[in-house]
Amino acid sequence: MRRSPPSAADSDTGQPLPITSGAETSNAIKHNKHMGLLRALLATVGRGGESQSTMSRLRWTMATSLVNVLTSLATGVIIARTLGPNGRGMLTAVMLYGLLLANLGGLGIADALVYRAGRTGAEATKSPALASALGIGALQSLILILGGWAILPLLLRMQSHSTVSLALMFLAIIPLVFLSQYPQAVLQGRLRLIEFNVARACAGVLNAATLFVIWRLNAMSVELALAAFLASTAVSCFVGMTAAAEFSSRHASFEVARELLRYGLRSHAGNIAATVAAQLDILLLTAMAPPRELGYYVVATSAAIAGSLIPAAVSLVLFPTFANQPAGAAPRALARFLLWGFVGALLLFPALILVVPTALPLVYGRAFAAAAYLSVILVPGHLLRGAGQMLSAILRGSGSPMRASGGQIVGLLVLGTFVPIGISIRGAEGAAVAVTISAAIAFVWLLVTALRYCQLTPRVALVVWRSDLTGLRLAIQRREWLMRR
Repeated sequence: MRRSPPSAADSDTGQPLPITSGAETSNAIKHNKHMGLLRALLATVGRGGESQSTMSRLRWTMATSLVNVLTSLATGVIIARTLGPNGRGMLTAVMLYGLLLANLGGLGIADALVYRAGRTGAEATKSPALASALGIGALQSLILILGGWAILPLLLRMQSHSTVSLALMFLAIIPLVFLSQYPQAVLQGRLRLIEFNVARACAGVLNAATLFVIWRLNAMSVELALAAFLASTAVSCFVGMTAAAEFSSRHASFEVARELLRYGLRSHAGNIAATVAAQLDILLLTAMAPPRELGYYVVATSAAIAGSLIPAAVSLVLFPTFANQPAGAAPRALARFLLWGFVGALLLFPALILVVPTALPLVYGRAFAAAAYLSVILVPGHLLRGAGQMLSAILRGSGSPMRASGGQIVGLLVLGTFVPIGISIRGAEGAAVAVTISAAIAFVWLLVTALRYCQLTPRVALVVWRSDLTGLRLAIQRREWLMRR
C-alpha cells in the first residue's frame, strides 16, 4: 500500500512538526537517502540469505572466518614491522584488558539473543530483544569501565604512564563490543548469515586496510593503531545495527531482559571456562618453562589452531539452526551432524597432520623447526576442541546452555589438573599432551550429554545415516550419468 506524504500534524504527539530551514531539510534528505540505500542493500542481501541451504550458509561462514584469519595475519605483520618489539608489546598491553573485560563481563547475552531470535523464527512482529539487550549492555559497560579504571593502574603498574593512560582510554572498546555483538547475534539467530558475516568481516577488513594506509604514509604509532581498531569496530556496529533493525523494535522489555539474563548466565559459565582454557597452558608455561620452549609452544599452537577454523565456523551455523528447529527434529539433526562430522574429521585430520608440521618451519622460519613435533600433538587437541565447540552449539541451540557449560567446565578442570603435571615432567611437550587429553575428555562428555538430551537412539541414527548415504550415492550416480551424456 502506498503511503501518502506526511502532513504538518503527522508527529507522534499530534502537534505540528517543527518548521526546518532549507539547509536542514536538504541535509535530512541526504541522510535519509544514504540510510535508505544502505538498508535497501542489506535487505536485498538478506532476501538472498533467506533461501540459502545449510551448506551455502556454511560456505559463507567459513569463507568469512578465513577472511578474518587473513586480515588478522596482515594486521599482525604490519604492526610488528612498523612498531617493532617495544611498540608491539605496548600495544598488546594497552588492548589486552579492555577486550578481556568485555569478554568476561558479557554475561552470555549474545548467546541468549541467538537462541531467542532462533525461537522467534520468521514472525512478522518486531522483537524487543535487541533493545532490551542494549539496555543491559549500557549497564554492563558502565560497571566494566568503572572497574577497569579501578584495577588497570594496579595491573599495569610495571608499565609506563603513557601505557596506562592509553589502556584506560581503550576501555571505550567495551560498549563497542556489545554494540557489535548483540545485533550480530540477532542476525545469526534469524539465520540471516550473509548480513551476519558481512558485519562480522567488515571490522577486520577495514582495520587492516586502515593500518596499511597508515603504514604506507609512514605515520604508524600506537595511538593511530588504537584509533584504527576503534573506528573499524564502530563501523561494524553501524552495519550490524542497520541490518538487525528490520527485526527489532525500539522499546525494551523488562521481562525480555530477565529472560535474556536467565539464559545468558547459564551459558556464560562455559564461555568463561573456554576463555580461560584457551590461555591456561601458555600462562603456566610462562611461569614454569624457559622462554625458548615457550616460543616453540606458542608457534606450534598458532599453527595447530588452523584445525579449529572449520569447526568454529560450523558452530556459528549449528547454534541458530538447532534453535530454529522444533524439539522433535533434534534427534535426526544430531544424527546427521554426527555422520557428516565424522566424515569431515576423517578427511581433515590426515591432511592437517601432514601439512601443519611441514608448513610450520616454512612459514615461521627454520629456527622454529623444533615446534613441528609439538604441532603434531596439538592438532588433534584443537580438532577435538572444535568438535566440542560444535556440540556446545547444538546443546545451546536445543535450549540447554547449562549442559554445554558443564562440558566446557569439565575440560577446564582436567586441563588445570594435567597441565602443571605435564609441564613439570616433559615441559612444553607435556603441556601439549595435557591440552589434547583435556579436549578429548570434554568432547566425550559433551557427546554423551548431547546424545542423552536429544534422545538419539541407535535405531534413529541408523535410519538417518542410511537415508543420507543412499541420497549421496544416488546424487553421485546421477552426476556421472549426466556427465556421460
